[in-house]
Amino acid sequence: MNFFSRKNTILFFTCSFLLFSCNRNPLKVDVKSIEVKPEILRFDIDLFESKLNTLEAFKAKYGSFLPDYIYGIMGFEGDEKTAFNQLMMFKNDPNAKKVYEHTKEQFKDFTPYENEIKKAYQYFKYYYPEEVVPKIITYTSNFSFYINPVGQDYIGIGLDMHLGENFTPYKYAEIENYWHKILTPQTIVLHQILAHANDKFTRNISDNPTFLDKAIYEGKLLYFTDATLLDMKDNVKIGMSEKEYAWCLAEEQNIWNYFVTKKLIYESDSRKYTRFFKEGPKTIAEDMAEDAPPMLGKFIGWQIVRKYMTNKNPKLQDFMQNTNAAEILNDSKYKP
Repeated sequence: MNFFSRKNTILFFTCSFLLFSCNRNPLKVDVKSIEVKPEILRFDIDLFESKLNTLEAFKAKYGSFLPDYIYGIMGFEGDEKTAFNQLMMFKNDPNAKKVYEHTKEQFKDFTPYENEIKKAYQYFKYYYPEEVVPKIITYTSNFSFYINPVGQDYIGIGLDMHLGENFTPYKYAEIENYWHKILTPQTIVLHQILAHANDKFTRNISDNPTFLDKAIYEGKLLYFTDATLLDMKDNVKIGMSEKEYAWCLAEEQNIWNYFVTKKLIYESDSRKYTRFFKEGPKTIAEDMAEDAPPMLGKFIGWQIVRKYMTNKNPKLQDFMQNTNAAEILNDSKYKP
């Protein structure tokens, strides 16, 4: 069965962007008066520039991040003194020093990212005025840790995972090619916000979610970036190239029809739908177009959520707590 047709996706993407741009964005609220001073700690600098050299000094400044980094991110072993000694050896390793030098050059002026983080958290505090902004800790891990770690009072940023799509060492670090497009400086704040949102709202999805539960949850996370990263392009938010996102916009109705026809909407067996949420070079499934991008489930969930928010206009805080995915779908009146 052929669900998909070839369209002029670039034109469709351009027209859709212009249409969206011409409408007032209801999420563009005034946050100028909201005071936010994110605490940004540079673990990478303290380590490789030997600004701190003792276990006690690192523990005093970095608290729970230090064991999380030593054991969880770097995989060192032994008691804390033994593991710390491994950390001291790591900072003198030629490869580790070279990775740090790359990040030092790329991010010699971190001010633009600090300003982006501040702006994002101004929007966050608009919706969640009582919430505490976590400490932000930068580090390197020799290209070994993709996900921003979230700890007791911090969120980490692996700067070595943001050196640019065409950063040559990524080719030799066993990092799949399809990841490269999101390993850029412009995704630093995006991954920070997504890590925060996922940590904050992960309890709002069941342990055995249906396809729809998963789609709505992922759509919520992306809508959270809509509310906090207003100047970021949609394709960057979802981790697609412009061409991939244009394909999704042009084929939105067919994507939805595919999920309906295949009876996936209320499917509870994750083995049957996980592929539609995973990163990858493309989506491989029965009757799926050869050029179908990855993460089509996330894309559809995002569009349903956006439609729901337009129709119902609830407070963002209330919506993020709503765990009734079927109700959200019905009330969205989503019909691409």
